[in-house]
Amino acid sequence: MSETTTWESPVMNRFNPQTLEVVVVKPPASKEAGGVTPETKIETVENPKPQGVGTLKDQIKVESVETNKSRDVFVFSEADKVLLATQERVIAQYIGAFLLVGEALAIIKGRDLQRLLDPRLTFDEYCSKKWGFGQAYAYRLISGYECVANLKAHMAPQGVVVFPTNEAQVRPLTSLPPKDQLKAWDQVLKKADGNVTATLVFNIVKGVSAKKSDKSSANEKAGGAGANAEQEKLKAIAKLVEKGLSVKPANRSIKELIGILTKIQNLLAAKS
Repeated sequence: MSETTTWESPVMNRFNPQTLEVVVVKPPASKEAGGVTPETKIETVENPKPQGVGTLKDQIKVESVETNKSRDVFVFSEADKVLLATQERVIAQYIGAFLLVGEALAIIKGRDLQRLLDPRLTFDEYCSKKWGFGQAYAYRLISGYECVANLKAHMAPQGVVVFPTNEAQVRPLTSLPPKDQLKAWDQVLKKADGNVTATLVFNIVKGVSAKKSDKSSANEKAGGAGANAEQEKLKAIAKLVEKGLSVKPANRSIKELIGILTKIQNLLAAKS
């Protein structure tokens, strides 16, 4: 070891952050001084201020702020990546299970197979006792299965390969008649741009239902107006018949009777 070697270890003075305590350790003056304790002393110096930075205390504060900011940037390990991939495989495997459950329930209900367990057991009781879910949920699963089956049966032959993948997507469609389900899903695929969501399906179904409601109202109004017109014609015919019957036989003229019958005939022709 060199005789002139000196170690300096700067640390912050806990009593005065503006200064540094420099621990200076010097070896013995010569080799012959073996066993002599090296000279150690503490020198207090002013804490230097690097350009653009305050005291050492300020530097520590700045580093702390930068560390807090960096916490917004998440750092994941390779194990985290594997964990994510594993969980997504589970979701992808079971996210469409509602269709399988709905199909199974539809088959059991359709043939009353639950009565194999107990001849008096109803389907609703079976769902509750056996599987722990209520009637509404069971029928929602069945409706979802039937809806997707309807879509696949009519749209798959046309090249459509994207269908509802979860119960939330198919639920709004079940409120529509089978033909309207096809129209609504076609609109969903056109607007989805590769990202089908339950919210999009709901909004499309809402629009289809609104148009259908407006059309039904228009038809009802038209039908009501037509019924009123027919009723007025029947009233006119009844009056003519009443008029014809009220004329005394002695006073009836062939011309008058022909006129009444002609008016009735015209009204009937107009009705048909």
